[in-house]
Amino acid sequence: MKKINKDNQQVKADLVKAMLSHVPFDGWTWKAMEQGAVDINFEKNITEKQRIKIYKLHFNNGGIDFIKLFVEIVDKAVEKDFISLDNKPERIPEKIKKLILMRLNYCIPYKESIRSSLSLMAFPKNSKKSMKILYNTCNSIWRLAGDKSTDFSFYTKRFSLAGVYTSTLLYWLDDVSLNQLETERFLDRRLQDISMISKIKNPFNFIKNISNNVNPLRDNMGINLLSKVIKSITKIKKTNFSKTF
Repeated sequence: MKKINKDNQQVKADLVKAMLSHVPFDGWTWKAMEQGAVDINFEKNITEKQRIKIYKLHFNNGGIDFIKLFVEIVDKAVEKDFISLDNKPERIPEKIKKLILMRLNYCIPYKESIRSSLSLMAFPKNSKKSMKILYNTCNSIWRLAGDKSTDFSFYTKRFSLAGVYTSTLLYWLDDVSLNQLETERFLDRRLQDISMISKIKNPFNFIKNISNNVNPLRDNMGINLLSKVIKSITKIKKTNFSKTF
């Protein structure tokens, strides 16, 4: 495998994919990346120290950059699979449900890696990047669902979906039901919230209400992350969103 260069995103993606099996034990760290790199024989003729220098050159922010690329990989995979479906749902809420369930099904092998990512994303220094990662995912879901809005509802839809998706993700992490049936039921209830968006006078208070439905969760880090998402949304509601990121 060749060394990473500025245009070789595939190599970076391969490294992140390779590290995933090590993340549950070592976190989103250089150690996990090095172990994954060894698995795929990345630059096997140089020393570990030299390889780590390569990683640090192209993942400037360490763990949060690993997570960002991993989420982008999931986004692209779900988009490809959804586009290739022969029988897509017709209604937007059904499309959103399908897309979220496809994401969760794709991520089943990486459940513990995702759980590990929550604590890292919750660090104050990572809050801006974490919000952008979440926003990009929600934007992708709405776009694939056929949303063509250009007015203020463009943002309220994505903020509201952020609450729905995040709470569902957190519920899914602890779901041990057959075929994740309980998560699907939880998502159905949250999608009823999405269908009410057009009736909402204050969408930001609405997202807070969504977060109150995460009572069954036992993942404190996840709850803290959701709280930070809500606080971040509240802070930017009076600002120009495009300038926030």
